[in-house]
Amino acid sequence: MQIAETSLDHLIALVRVPTESPEQLPAFRAALRERFPRLFADLEVEELGDTLLARWPGRDASGAPALLMAHQDVVPAPDAEGTGAVWTHPPYSGHRDATHVWGRGTLDDKGSLVGICVAVEALLEAGFTPERDVWLLFGHDEETMGAGAQTAIAELDRRGVRPAWALDEGGAIIEPPIAGVTRDVAVVGVAEKGFANVRLRVAQVGGHASTPPRLPATSRLARAIRRLDFATWPRSLPEPALRMLELLGAEATGAQGAVLRRVRRARPLVERLLARQDETRAMLATTAVVTQLSGAAAANALAEEATAVVNARIAVGSTVDETVLFMRRAIADDAVELEVLHGHEPSAQSPSDGLGWDAIEDAITRLRPDVLTVPYVMLGGTDGRHAHRITDRVYRFTPFEMTRDERLTLHARDERIRIDTWLAGCRWYADLIETSC
Repeated sequence: MQIAETSLDHLIALVRVPTESPEQLPAFRAALRERFPRLFADLEVEELGDTLLARWPGRDASGAPALLMAHQDVVPAPDAEGTGAVWTHPPYSGHRDATHVWGRGTLDDKGSLVGICVAVEALLEAGFTPERDVWLLFGHDEETMGAGAQTAIAELDRRGVRPAWALDEGGAIIEPPIAGVTRDVAVVGVAEKGFANVRLRVAQVGGHASTPPRLPATSRLARAIRRLDFATWPRSLPEPALRMLELLGAEATGAQGAVLRRVRRARPLVERLLARQDETRAMLATTAVVTQLSGAAAANALAEEATAVVNARIAVGSTVDETVLFMRRAIADDAVELEVLHGHEPSAQSPSDGLGWDAIEDAITRLRPDVLTVPYVMLGGTDGRHAHRITDRVYRFTPFEMTRDERLTLHARDERIRIDTWLAGCRWYADLIETSC
């Protein structure tokens, strides 16, 4: 399937529509309708609040459908002088240069959403009809752990829709992740870590900052944070991670390859190797980091309440309750209150063979015959976790090449996507639909 370079105009136009807040979403959906008229005319599209759900009827209504997911919303993109967050190009400019399109959402997740729409529109224009139904689900509040996709999945469940497999955002095509591997790797999420925002709170009598107590609320909170920073979380390699390392080990040369080929017998050594880098260390255990802090309302006043929000990503095999208990023990201070603001358990694990997986892997091979496809556990959260309610095969993959520098722009400044890989990703979505749906 050929995808015209002019398709980039759709991505640029939709990046230019901010979707940080609910009141901005109607304008985005209106722009989608304008940009993809055939999709909205030929598919059965409905709005469940701000979430879009669409059915593309297939020739065989009795066949198990496929479910493609993405989300409309983006994280905020501050771009103010003096904040340290100034972008090279404004976050909603949709700036295009010779190699990239710049802007919030290009990677997360408008790149995928628009790519799916471009693929569907191109297939419709070519007269293609899928063998079985294809469902599209575009959630509206993934970044805030909202209920948009969850509500849509519940509606599919009520209607008895049972997809053969589901695909949401997730892994990508990345450079070799370990020494000794010489080709790029496509990492496909077969599970995702759990999540919890936990508020730490220290309450204390306030007063003038000129007469501080020996341990003011802010210092007690800081001590709790440092104890949590230095705590050693239990390590465990879940089955998808073991399988990923085995496949990488089969490719790797040298001593590291020899170790990985025996990963199930050499787990302690492998864990030490993985602990050397941030991305691989997060595979091993629950992670917890303070992302928000607050104290006194004035510079010369003691804080009557000092708070911090800890963002925890919970290892497969653990739970929210276990995470909070570990944090309490690590902090070891009853004066520090812990409250779970929001949380959910790690997802179920999907097979790395058979329906869905084989279709995704084959499509990756057709796109990049030189790439090795491996399963892994998603470190972040996606709307895909809700799809486990209606299918036991949920996969998380974004068909774009992303360098480490590009991945570091996710939820950060200068988010951007390469033009060639985005166009290739549109072709990948079209190929996946055409060959497996």
